[in-house]
Amino acid sequence: MMRASLSLILMLVGLPCAFTLLPAAEISPGLDEFRQQAERCRRLLRSSVVDFYLPHCVDGTNGGYFQDLRGGRFASSGEKFLTLQARQLWSFSIFAEEGIERAASLSAARSGYDFIQRRMWDAERGGYFSKVDDRGAILDDRKHAYLNSFALYGLAAYFRASGDSSALQAAKSLFQVFELRFRDRVNGGYHEFFHRDWLPVTDDKAGRYVGAIGTKTYNTHLHLLEAFAELYRAWPDPLVARRLQELIVINTSTILHPEYRCNLDGWWPDWRRVETPQNLRASYGHDVECVWLVLDAARTVGLAPHTLRSWAETLAGYSLTYGFDSQHGGFFYSGELGKAADDTKKEWWVQAEALVGLLTLYQETGQPRYYRAFRQTLDFTEAHLVAKEGSWWATRNADGSPSRNLSRTSMWQGAYHNGRALLWSARILEALGLQRKSP
Repeated sequence: MMRASLSLILMLVGLPCAFTLLPAAEISPGLDEFRQQAERCRRLLRSSVVDFYLPHCVDGTNGGYFQDLRGGRFASSGEKFLTLQARQLWSFSIFAEEGIERAASLSAARSGYDFIQRRMWDAERGGYFSKVDDRGAILDDRKHAYLNSFALYGLAAYFRASGDSSALQAAKSLFQVFELRFRDRVNGGYHEFFHRDWLPVTDDKAGRYVGAIGTKTYNTHLHLLEAFAELYRAWPDPLVARRLQELIVINTSTILHPEYRCNLDGWWPDWRRVETPQNLRASYGHDVECVWLVLDAARTVGLAPHTLRSWAETLAGYSLTYGFDSQHGGFFYSGELGKAADDTKKEWWVQAEALVGLLTLYQETGQPRYYRAFRQTLDFTEAHLVAKEGSWWATRNADGSPSRNLSRTSMWQGAYHNGRALLWSARILEALGLQRKSP
């Protein structure tokens, strides 16, 4: 009766009641549950990601990876986008390191590495170009920090998987580009968008990839955090550690809204927030992703994750309160500050990152509510996002019904979000099972 009354009150005052509190006596999952869900994640990884992409997306003629499907099969789209090429390089490198079809995965990773280095690296001025055609002719010679962060991410992972020292050297060279070209020495963080000659991009009409022209973004700095953590695991350099520590501060404090306790995407170079309705919104997927990426980065650089527990629960708590769908499972896309989600589509990457974020919170706190939300999200994902034809649907409506976007792969969608989420979730579940089994 009390819970029903609370929900009614929340509805009357206009607050969301999607994520209701669990009974205090709810029992935590046991060994069998962890084992079953770990096996489920590995099965879905194989059937919906590995078997779909490997080796079918590899361009055997020119190198690198196809981005799109034609008639249900991978085929040329006439261009290769740095983010997708680098994400696939990272994914195949991780599969190889994990022992998943190691020979095929390593061969696929090598194809991407060779293509990126030969066709997308600017040997004269440094940095990686945004787009080239299938053979490597430049289509967009501008350089974006977000896109280049994934190049760094992929290079570091490929070095670990292959032992190829040239990949580590390429990663070190790119880190120096971030130091010399992207880094804001006055305000901290990184400027984002430049022409080939490193003059800033200032024309709003010239096309963009992430964020408004002339701003710094949460999105870019979150993925720089992820990339620098991967680099530090391959190359524990003290300067990389300092930059990683700064990125932890930016992602936990600088971009946090002081009242609503969620992160905002758009910021001016001196870290004043962009005061537009489009920017004053919460991105639930980025915030639950931020939780686990920050905790992972903290652990990587030698900071105790427990010191960030309160921050992590607060940031995720906002998304669970305003953006979680307790009826169907999974997270909506976005909403105005302090209000229930008004963009209720279910994006593939949001659910993928939520799986890892929620399991990480459960592992960190032992609170059953996070595990329940994980199971609801995984159930929704398998029932509605995983495509029987392979891969995941990019978008579904809130109830899981098909949306207008029927893509299963694109310049933004490869094996990275969902492949990583399923593999990382399986690892966490297996670790939880070992912890529960220990006397």
